[in-house]
Amino acid sequence: MQQSDAECVMRVYGGFSRALLSVADIGALAPSKGNDARVSAGVAVYRNNVRAAYLRVLNDAFPVVFRLVGDGFFRFMAHEYFHAHPPQARLVARYGDHLPAFLEQFEPARVLPYLPDIARLEIAWLKAYHAEESVSLRPDELFGIVGEHADRARLTLHPSTALLASPHPIHAIWSHNHNKKDGPLRLSQGGERVLIVRPDGDVIVETIDAATFLVIEAIAAGERLGAAVEAALDQQPDAVIAETMRIIANSGIVTAATVE
Repeated sequence: MQQSDAECVMRVYGGFSRALLSVADIGALAPSKGNDARVSAGVAVYRNNVRAAYLRVLNDAFPVVFRLVGDGFFRFMAHEYFHAHPPQARLVARYGDHLPAFLEQFEPARVLPYLPDIARLEIAWLKAYHAEESVSLRPDELFGIVGEHADRARLTLHPSTALLASPHPIHAIWSHNHNKKDGPLRLSQGGERVLIVRPDGDVIVETIDAATFLVIEAIAAGERLGAAVEAALDQQPDAVIAETMRIIANSGIVTAATVE
C-alpha cells in the first residue's frame, strides 16, 4: 500500500470514529446528498447501535446503580458518560472503569453522594468474579504454617481480594439492591469497610472492622503479618488481634504463607 493510500485509509477511519463519538448530527459532520446521504444514514444507524451496546455494557456491569437511579436517569447518565469517556479499552468489560470518578463530578448525581462508591463496589465485584482461580488455605493450614512466628510471616492474598472503605453504608445499600429486596432500607449511621473476595465459586461481599481492614490493607501492600498488625494497632489500639486473625483465616483470602 502506498503512503498516500495509507493516509487516505487513516483519514476515513478517523472520520468514522469522530462520527461515532460526536454528539453532533451526522449531517452537520459531513453534509451529503444522493449516495453519500445513504452512507450518512447508515453511519447514524451504526452510531446508535454502538451507543446502545455500550449502554447495555454499563447496565450489565452496574445493576445496583441502575436500580438506585432508574431507567431514565441511567440512560441520561450513560449518554453523558459516553462522551466524557469514549470507549478506548480493548476489553469491553473495562468500559465502566471511569464511572465512579465521573459520578463524583456529575452534578445530577450529587443528591446521591454514595453512588460513586456503590459503582466502585460493583467494579470490585466484577473484577473478583473474573479473577483467576486460586486455592485458599484452610484456617488450620494457615495457623499451622504461621505457628508462633506470626511477626515474620508473609501472606499471599487471593487474586480476587479487594478492599473498599466508604463514609457511607455502601454494603447495606448494595446488598439490599443486589438482592432486589423491596421496602424501605434502614441505614446505620457512618460508613462501612468492605471486603470482596471469591475464594470458591461465589463472590463474597462482607463488612469488616477497622483493624481487620488495616491488617489486610498492609498485607496487600507487601508488609509481613507482624508489621501489618503493628500498623493496625497504631490506629486501633483497642483492637482484638485474635479476632482479626480469625476473620482473616476464615475469609478465604489467604492462598499461601511463608515464615522468613
